[in-house]
Amino acid sequence: MRKSQYFMLKGAYILVASILSLYVSMARASSLDVELIAPNIYSIIGPLEQRSEQNLANNATFGFIVSDEGVILIDSGGTLEGAKALERVIHTITPKPITHIINTGGQDHRWFGNRYFTDKGAVTITSTMTQADQQQRGSLQANNTARLTGQNWLGTEPQAAQKALSDSTTLEISGITLQIIPVGPAHTGGETLVWLPKQKVLFSGDVVYVERMLGIGSQSHHYEWIKAFEKIAALQPEVIVPGHGHPTTLAIATQDTYNYLTFLRSEVGKLLQEDEDISSASAIDQSQFSYLKVYEEIKNRNAQHVFEEMEWE
Repeated sequence: MRKSQYFMLKGAYILVASILSLYVSMARASSLDVELIAPNIYSIIGPLEQRSEQNLANNATFGFIVSDEGVILIDSGGTLEGAKALERVIHTITPKPITHIINTGGQDHRWFGNRYFTDKGAVTITSTMTQADQQQRGSLQANNTARLTGQNWLGTEPQAAQKALSDSTTLEISGITLQIIPVGPAHTGGETLVWLPKQKVLFSGDVVYVERMLGIGSQSHHYEWIKAFEKIAALQPEVIVPGHGHPTTLAIATQDTYNYLTFLRSEVGKLLQEDEDISSASAIDQSQFSYLKVYEEIKNRNAQHVFEEMEWE
């Protein structure tokens, strides 16, 4: 084969590989659905499944607000590639740069994309409790997320939010008025709400799950979670953008999150009064919530974690 033919074939191979890579990236981005919530306010809905190489650990719901000068992104994705996928989706709506990131929690998909955006000049903001949770659990989460996302973890550098607020704070960002509201432990060690009072739109992060069963893990505090939800109810939002699932109403959020948490607490309380041990938690009939996705996979673990917490109250 002549050298010129070799270089032509090599060039063609590179071109085909680049096109295939582009199609793969587009397919990943297309698994993120965009929904207009109010003028200039959007949600980005990821899949309800477990983290995987295919979903880039973007198995959550995100959001963004288009301001006069740029975009305020609510949560930055679960990997470097996940952050890029969010950016691509946003740029189908507006070419404006992403100038601010607000992290609602310490779970990986809330903040593992921070570094990608700060390298491009964005500012990352959260509450002091969320920032502390990011710093404390970052390495452990990184190991798990790397295992689940495989090759698509490469290049990810978890970076905690740069700016932390200790109290509820009203921010004016390029014509947008929003409030950062720390609500303490819930799904993770420190959750943070983003509230737009004029539009009555709330980005709840992982304080609210709809459509899929919420996860109570070793990092969770179910009783504080109940109280965090009650703070949401007091705001009377017209639209809630949850941590998982589609934008919803307070009534649906109450059914899928608050009612489930209070139900588990009540049922475990009965077992403790009867001096049952933790194995009895798996026998709790949770079938009224069986309509939620991942119900079978997660229901018994949730009950056991609540039992462990309540044993020490």
